[in-house]
Amino acid sequence: MMRKPFAITAVLAIAVIAFPLTAAAAPGVLPRPGPAYAAWEVPVMDIAVLGSPRPTLLVKAFSPSTQTPAPVVRYLDEAAKYRQRVLLYFVDTVNYSAGTINTSVIPGWVAKVTNHPALYGYLSVKEPSWNRISLAELRSLYQAYKNADANHPVVALLGDTPHFGTSANPWASGVANVLWVDWYPVTIRRGYLGAASVNFPKIKSYVAATTPGTPIWLMVQGHGYAAGDLRTPTAAELRRQVSDGFRYLGAAGIAFYTWKNPLYSSDFARNPALWDVARSLMVSNVGEVVVGR
Repeated sequence: MMRKPFAITAVLAIAVIAFPLTAAAAPGVLPRPGPAYAAWEVPVMDIAVLGSPRPTLLVKAFSPSTQTPAPVVRYLDEAAKYRQRVLLYFVDTVNYSAGTINTSVIPGWVAKVTNHPALYGYLSVKEPSWNRISLAELRSLYQAYKNADANHPVVALLGDTPHFGTSANPWASGVANVLWVDWYPVTIRRGYLGAASVNFPKIKSYVAATTPGTPIWLMVQGHGYAAGDLRTPTAAELRRQVSDGFRYLGAAGIAFYTWKNPLYSSDFARNPALWDVARSLMVSNVGEVVVGR
């Protein structure tokens, strides 16, 4: 998969939720249900206009090195108005250009948000294989978050599906409580890439063997990006991606990428017809939320 630019983005996720709190937690039931839908990098002013059905989880990036906690708290407060929860991503914890991590900022910033009722958890990393983030570094990020806050889950987003579980794109215990996998199969030159039937069962089996009970979410493509050979999906192609995720990956959630990114030629915000298709695919099945290992 081509590496994508890091800019304002958004996703919507469909899920049958099973979010564990810690990697070593015994099976049980969470005291509150996990989110059924998610939206990635929605600006605070857009929270009020996300429409219905409304995503119950928002993923938002903040930079501890350049901002005070005020924007983070404001975001959490705004989400709480709409009964939404937030998965926070502190981007300064990973230097993607250098392929290094910085866990020193985690305790201080986690302490500022850990008791907010709108907090869901923390995103530790995005597509580490493209940026030379090692397994040891992934575990260090996870442990830093858990040391600072044992009561909220840590999510890791991995790409590069053909190499999942290899030294180039490692997955193992102590990396995250929830795995998100991204996959963009709709291309300009090569058409629809049908590798899900090959790669997804391998990922599913690898996760079951190494971290049994870990929920897997799939992030699917809703954008066009000519520099990355990506074409805007048709309605049928979007539905196929979702179907492939449930059929081959056993996905607990489907994340629709991306709501808004000015570096792309299209996104859901500029393609309301495709957004309508995504919304038509939203379902929720949230009852007891089982804690896995």
